[in-house]
Amino acid sequence: MKKKICSILLAAVLALTVTACGSSGGSTDGSTQAVTTSSESKTDKDTLVILGAENWQASLSPLKHTSTMMLHAEAIALEHLLVMDEKTQEPQPNLATEWSYDDSQTVLTVKLREGVKFHDGSDFTAEDAAASCEAYSSSQNVSGSWWADELKCKVIDDYTFTITPASGKPLGSLVNMLCSTPIMSADDLADPENTLDKRYNGTGPYKMVSFENDTATYELFDDYWGTLPKIKKIEYKYVADATTRLSALQSGEADVIERVDSDAVSVLESDSNIVVDKFLTTECKHLIPKFKMPPMNEKLVRKAIAYAIDYDGIVNDIFGGYAEKADSFISSTIWGYKAVGGVGEYDPEKAAECLKEAGYENGEGLPELNIYTSVGFYPKTKEYYEYIAACLQAVGINCKVVPLDTSSWGDVLYEETPCYMIDCGWQPSGIEPELKLNSWYAAGRISHYEPTAELQDIMDRFATETDPDKRKQILQDEYLPALAEEMPDIPIIKSMTIFGVRSNVKGLEYTSGADYIFTNVTKE
Repeated sequence: MKKKICSILLAAVLALTVTACGSSGGSTDGSTQAVTTSSESKTDKDTLVILGAENWQASLSPLKHTSTMMLHAEAIALEHLLVMDEKTQEPQPNLATEWSYDDSQTVLTVKLREGVKFHDGSDFTAEDAAASCEAYSSSQNVSGSWWADELKCKVIDDYTFTITPASGKPLGSLVNMLCSTPIMSADDLADPENTLDKRYNGTGPYKMVSFENDTATYELFDDYWGTLPKIKKIEYKYVADATTRLSALQSGEADVIERVDSDAVSVLESDSNIVVDKFLTTECKHLIPKFKMPPMNEKLVRKAIAYAIDYDGIVNDIFGGYAEKADSFISSTIWGYKAVGGVGEYDPEKAAECLKEAGYENGEGLPELNIYTSVGFYPKTKEYYEYIAACLQAVGINCKVVPLDTSSWGDVLYEETPCYMIDCGWQPSGIEPELKLNSWYAAGRISHYEPTAELQDIMDRFATETDPDKRKQILQDEYLPALAEEMPDIPIIKSMTIFGVRSNVKGLEYTSGADYIFTNVTKE
């Protein structure tokens, strides 16, 4: 019976959303077929033009955002002390060549590569590495939300420094986190308004040469310490509308576009001038309850919402299979991932039981719950949230979907009381689970959830455990199940990030966080 009800709901929702595709910026039905394609790229063969889907922030500083597009943009110019080998899930040398703990597993000594220069010509030293680690982990900065502890650093000599967690306790995620910590100049950090906010000054193979009209332009940095890529210039542009990005790819005005809608995949795959790259990333999409808006502070209400959602319907009928049902609070690409019971479980009867136990039988007594969602950035958000609203209505939960443009949605995402629930994805730049877990579930973060004493104890033990096997055991056997019991947010899907790439672009690779790897890229 419940399958029949959801089939009827899904048909109704899709009938409504097909006509809304143009306004959502998410679908390309009809419009893509009319775009003139070209076998010739209109971009210079030494230049790679990439169209991003998320808006630039007011400041370019890595300290002031958790934005996916800006993580990609800064990774073009800024490097990390270590890089993660995602096959072995083991950190490898980069700007740091050696690292080792003291006997207490608390103080990490790091030795740095010599002869490295920043794009402004200054030498990279331990002072820069130490300042970057302290600033990026600081609770005074937005970037500090990635971290379970702040860092205190001591410079030993020009190419050696130590890192100690501010609490004086071990930090199990530290080495992995250094694979996601951008290294900045100490001078820039001391004068951010005139430097850090306005440009990227890193040690990477590409140097930012301009930033204007929503476009960051990079050129090869001749003094790069490593092997230079073959592509000489990169233009990374923000283009809000998905159809516009698609048209630019088809016409040859863009070489790469991000966040391709699943509806457009078959169209692009039929074009011999385009290659479609699609893979699961570190990103999951979640429905976030705002805990300062009763009844979202009631666990049974959150569980009722979670059980009421037909996840398979979203994956198969709205995304056409270009996603996977979320079955945990972290993506399956993240270190220590494990599916956890109660997540991604569609059971309207259990939803009704939770509502009754909470005192809202058949939804009586609940206010209309609004859900804010973005359009133009994450594909299909309007469509699948209209479907989620229909699923919730079927168990008596009345709600309304409020679509917002990407910029407006970003403005209210971290506010306490703009709505009852808000849509959000989270695409960490690395595979360390704290990049998601601490950012969301520590007190006062994105949903303003306050962990229970039991959950806080688990979080603390996970944060301070340095043995990888014991960390994984705590994560899988305690942390993730405790989150499922609390349901501080509702995981919806594991994102399949889809890129459209001109076929004359060869050798483009990606990390699991969807950062670009340009090392072997050529344009024919």
